[in-house]
Amino acid sequence: MGLMDRVRDLVSANLNSMLDRAEDPEKMVNQYLRDLNENLYEAKTRVAASMADETKLHNKMVQFQAEADQWQSKAEAAMRAGDEELARQALTRKLQSQKLADQYKQQYESQDQQVEELQNALVKLEARIAEAKSKRDLIVAKRNRAETQEAIQRTVRGLSSTNAMDKLAQLESRVDDQLAQADAMARLEKGTLEARFADLEADQELNAEMEALRRKMGGQA
Repeated sequence: MGLMDRVRDLVSANLNSMLDRAEDPEKMVNQYLRDLNENLYEAKTRVAASMADETKLHNKMVQFQAEADQWQSKAEAAMRAGDEELARQALTRKLQSQKLADQYKQQYESQDQQVEELQNALVKLEARIAEAKSKRDLIVAKRNRAETQEAIQRTVRGLSSTNAMDKLAQLESRVDDQLAQADAMARLEKGTLEARFADLEADQELNAEMEALRRKMGGQA
C-alpha cells in the first residue's frame, strides 16, 4: 500500500467507532498515534524530496525555455542578416530546447500537484494526530476520575460495612460501663467504711451502757 493510501485510510478512520469497539481505548489510541506519527514522518520525508525534485524540474524548465528563447533570437538575427541556412539551424536548436522545456514544464506541473497533495496530507495527518491526542487525554482523565470515584465508593462501603462509628460507640459504652462500675465500687467502699465506724460507735455506746448498768447493780448489792 502506498503512502497516500495509508494516509487516506488513517485520516478517514472513524476514531469514535474504533474507541467504542476497543477493549482498552487508551492502548488503541496510543497504537493509532504511533501509526499516524510513522506515516507523518514518512510523509514529511516524501514532501521534502518531492519539493527538491520540484525545484530541479523548475530550474530545468526555465533553463531550456531560456535556451529556446535565445535560439529564437539568433534565428531572427540570422534572417535579418539574410542567412536562411543559419536561421534554419538556429530554429532547429530552438525546437529541441523548446521541446525539452515543455517536457520539463509538464513534469514540473505534475510534481507541483504531487507536492500539494502531500502537503495537504501532512495537514490532515497533523490535525488527526492532535485529535487523537485530545481523545487520549480525555480517556485518561475519565479513567482517573472513574478510579477516584471507585476509591471513594470503596471507602464509603468500607465505612458502612465495618460500622466504624458503631464500634466507637460500643467502645465508648464499655468505657462508660467501666467508669460506672468503678464509681459504684467506690461508693460501696465508702459505704462499708462508714458502716464500720457506725458499728464501732454503736458498740462503744453499748459498752458504756453495760458498764453503767454494772456499776448501778453493784451499788445496790
